[in-house]
Amino acid sequence: MKDRIAVIDDHADSLELLKEALGAQYDIEAFSDPTVALRVLKDSEFSAVVTDVIMPKLNGVELMEKILKMSPQTPVVLITAFGTLEAAANTIKSGAFDYISKPLNLNEIRLVVSNAVSHFRATKKGIDEATSQGSELNISTVVGRSESMLRVFKIIGRAAPTNSSILIQGESGTGKEIVARSVHANSPRADKPFIPVSAAAIPEQLLEAELFGHEKGAFTGALFARDGLFTEAEGGTLFLDEIGEIPLQLQPKLLRVLQEHEVRRIGSSVSRIVDVRIIAATNRDLADLVRNKMFREDLFYRLSVIKIELPPLRGRKEDIPLLIRHFLTKYNRQHNRQVSGVSDELMEVLVNFEWPGNVRELENFVDRAIALSTGPVLTLQETEPPVVRTTADSWTDKLPANLGLEELETEYIRHILKLCDNNYVTAAKILRVNKSTLYRKIGKPKK
Repeated sequence: MKDRIAVIDDHADSLELLKEALGAQYDIEAFSDPTVALRVLKDSEFSAVVTDVIMPKLNGVELMEKILKMSPQTPVVLITAFGTLEAAANTIKSGAFDYISKPLNLNEIRLVVSNAVSHFRATKKGIDEATSQGSELNISTVVGRSESMLRVFKIIGRAAPTNSSILIQGESGTGKEIVARSVHANSPRADKPFIPVSAAAIPEQLLEAELFGHEKGAFTGALFARDGLFTEAEGGTLFLDEIGEIPLQLQPKLLRVLQEHEVRRIGSSVSRIVDVRIIAATNRDLADLVRNKMFREDLFYRLSVIKIELPPLRGRKEDIPLLIRHFLTKYNRQHNRQVSGVSDELMEVLVNFEWPGNVRELENFVDRAIALSTGPVLTLQETEPPVVRTTADSWTDKLPANLGLEELETEYIRHILKLCDNNYVTAAKILRVNKSTLYRKIGKPKK
């Protein structure tokens, strides 16, 4: 069954061009009236929506906002006459998956829609798997509409059909395994195993046996022969997390797998051919490790044929409301709750917080807030603001020991203001005082 694509444009010529570009690959439903399209979209599932921005009755951005409220996982592609970088950034920030600039180009249309459909498939598969298996993982679900995440989506869409090795780099909690699962889910290997392993979680002396297997009696405790993870992942994907922690003496053997596509059990003289794609991830700077002779240069280049850089959450704050909406759906189902949203006050605090634990920390916050919620909306008063929770234990370490109570209060207010980028409104909400109280205690900010 073909993926269903909705195309919306009040100009007949543009509709025909879109149908020509996409009709051979997808099941196209074309609409010249956006209000009619919206009624159909309410009752039907589409893998992607392509809509013009300038239309009567309902413009493309307004239509997109309504679609995302109904179905946050549906990628919406906007057609705009403004092809500048600024216009692109504004389009993505408003919630679009991507944009297509006029005049329309058939190849560009096909590429952008293909990426959108790939993203939808991965998201849908991840939600279905998490629901059916009761999984705690966001399997294959990458959420974001920021410009930096759009670049990630495009790389996933282009890299997934290939067999190239991929290196995913990013801070802890940014979702490296989720991206790896998305690549696998959109690849020809999707029906084969996806096996994750953390090089940091397995003792150095056991890692080689875990990856490559061993013969009976190969070492003390090897009571029987065992296949390694490379063999278990045959035809599929092996995800090597924390690749920067892999011992130097083991790196040549890993390099051989990448070069020759063969593995040899510990204690065996026979090699076997394996068909496995390797996706590696790290929160360390591998190039720096290479410079310091802590990681083999040839292995680094073999692993990083395709690189994916995952931005920290503090660098894509426009994605926070979308992530919150996604986690609300997930944990409402898990906790059997019906929390409909987040108050404006709490949302402002969450968007302004730096999130040192990245997406994982935000997810944990929403999980806990829904589990403890008593009303239909999460509020600042009911939840423990993360800006206070994560910093209250450490901010006093830098203070002199002889501060009086009034001085201590002033320092704490300054600390919260710093975390809020000197936003007095947000700080007042966190501290649960009037803005005028802050002005009185610490002075009104200079303009």
